Amino acid sequence: MTEENYFLLLKDKETISLNIYDNNKIKEQKTFAISDKSIYATDQKERVAILDTAKNTITLYDIKTSKETELSIPYDIEPRCILLNNDNLFMGGEKYGEIIVQYQISIGRWHQLEIPKEVFLRYKAIDDLVIKDSLLMAIDNEIIPKYILFYQLNATEKLPFSHFKELKSNKPNEDIHQGRITPDYFGLRSNAEFLRGHSQHITIYKGLDLTESFAISSMKRKVIYENNENYHTYNDFLIIGNKVIIASKEAGLGLFEIEDSYFKITSDDIWEKGFNHQISDSAVSYRAYPNKNIIQLTQIPNTTKIILTIENNNRDIKYEIIEI
Repeated sequence: MTEENYFLLLKDKETISLNIYDNNKIKEQKTFAISDKSIYATDQKERVAILDTAKNTITLYDIKTSKETELSIPYDIEPRCILLNNDNLFMGGEKYGEIIVQYQISIGRWHQLEIPKEVFLRYKAIDDLVIKDSLLMAIDNEIIPKYILFYQLNATEKLPFSHFKELKSNKPNEDIHQGRITPDYFGLRSNAEFLRGHSQHITIYKGLDLTESFAISSMKRKVIYENNENYHTYNDFLIIGNKVIIASKEAGLGLFEIEDSYFKITSDDIWEKGFNHQISDSAVSYRAYPNKNIIQLTQIPNTTKIILTIENNNRDIKYEIIEI
């Protein structure tokens, strides 16, 4: 078994499992109790972290020694996300504005990371965290303008703030839920409510300057005579190579191939400036899963295989492995 080979799967509404993939099979290593107030993560090689947002406590589990450590969070925070990286645990959320917390595991030291005054605003939050090379990237959610905050990773100290970039939007009232990053692309999953309806979006950026982008979009309008049968809710997504894989509540499993021609640089037109180039969800190829809901997509580490976590009408869960 190689390092960075562990992954988490949802077993049921009260349990997650730690797994490896060996001999073409998912092999369960351990299970953990969760609730609907839990947020969880693994670094895929050493640790699992489970955050109880009701109690604001974290359980750290050491995979090799089976040691469990209970942590009380010494900050007033409403957590939205956690991330494990080497000896650090990071947590993002809100409390009268964005907040990012770092915990150095080996020495038991907490830090609250800097949020620049140009970005900080009441009611904003950090909804997800991703890592690209030597940078921690925090996704600033809610209220235009939205930003990506960059911090310089290091192994032994509080992370210094590096810079921030403003995000383009899909709709004025847009709520970002999830980020995914690969060597070539940075993706965001979001939804928006607007006067005449609501919409779902998966936005793809090429490079970290965030100037070239497009968004796969599905819209539902509050108009009696308009056909909304093709509106799709996005539960999860992955980016593998030049392919975007989408879990849709209504349509099943979607596949979309990224082409360079889709990317547009921010226009100088006042009506387009700051908004992503839109591509209709009709361009996505879907495979239906009747009476089933794909609620989660998990890439098996170091492979191009994906595990679909599928829930049926009775809320029973099963898995399906596909090759991309």
